Parts: sequence; structure tokens; C-alpha cells
Amino acid sequence: LMGFLLYPAKKSLKMKANTMPPGDILFMVIGSGAFFYYAAQAEKIVNQGTHFTWLQIGIGIIGLAALIEVTRRCVGLPILIVAGFFMIYALSVGLTNPSFPGRVRYLVRNLFYTKEGIFSTPVNVCSKFIVVFIIFGAFLERTGISNFFISLANCVAGRFAGGPAKVAVISSALCGMVSGSSVGNTVTTGAVTIPMMKKTGYRPEFAGAVEAAASTGGQIMPPIMGAAAFLMADFIGVPYSDIIGRAILPAILYFGGIFISVHLEAKKLGLSGIPKEELPKFSKLIRKAYLLIPLVALVVWVSGNYMTMQKAASLAILLSIGVS
Repeated sequence: LMGFLLYPAKKSLKMKANTMPPGDILFMVIGSGAFFYYAAQAEKIVNQGTHFTWLQIGIGIIGLAALIEVTRRCVGLPILIVAGFFMIYALSVGLTNPSFPGRVRYLVRNLFYTKEGIFSTPVNVCSKFIVVFIIFGAFLERTGISNFFISLANCVAGRFAGGPAKVAVISSALCGMVSGSSVGNTVTTGAVTIPMMKKTGYRPEFAGAVEAAASTGGQIMPPIMGAAAFLMADFIGVPYSDIIGRAILPAILYFGGIFISVHLEAKKLGLSGIPKEELPKFSKLIRKAYLLIPLVALVVWVSGNYMTMQKAASLAILLSIGVS
């Protein structure tokens, strides 16, 4: 539903406000109907084994077609070409290997009606864990914690040689604890730190590279890491708290390596730090330490296995609303 609403078939098509092209409406209704049918008949479909009617196969084809079209609109043609290649391969392999059933009904059954297709582990993990943590990160961002982290990094490292670059590394590490997103991290911290680095004397290319490298580390910075961390926990069957514990050392080494690189570059260029009068006052900054309460609470709840991750993230969302 959201894919058709947010990504119309023709972006250049001039439509009135709050309207959709008729073709999009039809495609959205029919495609969504296929998924609603599966949701309503899931228990029956699981119990019937491999015996599927042609009506069910047709509904599965409609659902797959709708999903492929939404994917094309959201991601682009490359992923569609890859998916199309493997679907054609699955249908044609029966021609060379008679023992492999290369029929449409088998392909649709496996892709749409089983946990080996589109409703496999990534979708399961996304619906159970990733969505609620993304929502938590968004709520926490609205509290202004990113600005707090940037100011804190300025207090800690801004006065030293090459201070802005070190601020970029530290602030990216801190913001990565919340977002778990490389792009979001870059947008949040880069708008502040890149101009500061250029003003101090770093080459523009180096400033951009430092911010990109540091922001990429947000994917491995606990407690909220990229989607791969949740998939790892599900695949190997360990608590997410174990993944958090084992990610701490690699994250420290990663950001430590970048920190050393920018320090050596600053020494080579003879760069100074940020003037003391331009740095935020720590006494004023500490008054906003309450913004850390939701994040600290989440870490304690998850690492101590006091409750499920979904419940911990949901309560942390409520805390972030309370401190905002």
C-alpha cells in the first residue's frame, strides 16, 4: 500500500492534490487483496500442504506482480532484472533437469505461500524487530539528541589538533548508537562537521572521506545497529544482547582507527583545534543529559534480558516522548 502511495507510476504526471492515477489505484487494490487473502487464509493454506488450486496460484501471481512493481518503483530496474533472471532460471531449469519441477505453480507456491519466499527470515525479522527500532530512533532524533551528541563531541575533542575531524568521528559514533544508518548519520553530522573541517584546513576530499567513513560505522555501533545485526541474531539463534556485546570491540577499533588517521593528518598539516570561545559550555550541556535516558534504558533492558526487544523498544519510545 505505502509503495503505491509514495511512488506513483509517473512522477512527472501532474495530478491534483491527494489524488492517485486510476491505474495505480487498481494495481494497489488488486495487489493488496492478494496479500490480505493470504493473511486471512494462512492457517488453511499451511494445512493443505502442496495441493494448491489454480485460483490460489492466480492470486499468488497477482501478489508477486504487485510486489515486483513496487520494488521497481522504490529501488529501480537493477533489482528487478536480478529477480527476473532467477525466476526465469527457476522455470527453465526443469528443461535440463527433469527431476526438478520447473512449473509456474511450484514457483508461485514457494515464493508466495511458504517461508522460503518473500515471507522468509528477512521479512520476519524486519516486522518483529527492525521496524520498532527504526521508530525508536526516529523519536529519539526528534528529541534533539543528535545536536546533543555533536555538542558533546565538541566538548571532548574540539580543542585538540584537528578538532573538527575528531568531532566528526566521535559524533558519528554517538549518533550511530541511535540511528544505525550510514546515510542518516552522514546527513545529521556531516552538515555540521564537514564545513568545520574545511574551515580548519582539511582538504575537502579528506573532510568528505572522514565523514563518510565515520558515518558508515553507524552500522556496527551498538545498541541500534543495521538490519544485518538483527538478521545475525535470528540466523544463529542468539539473543540480540549477545550481538551488542560482541560488536563493542570491533566498533571501538573501527572508530579508533579513523580517529588516529585524522590525528596524524592534523599533525602533518599543523592544524589547530577549535577556539575555546567557540566550544559549547559543558556546564550547560550537562543539563541536557536527560536526553540519554531512553537510550540507557534500552541498553539495560536488552542487555539484561529483562524483557523482549519489542517491548523494550516500545517502552523506550514512550520514554523518548516523555523527555522531549
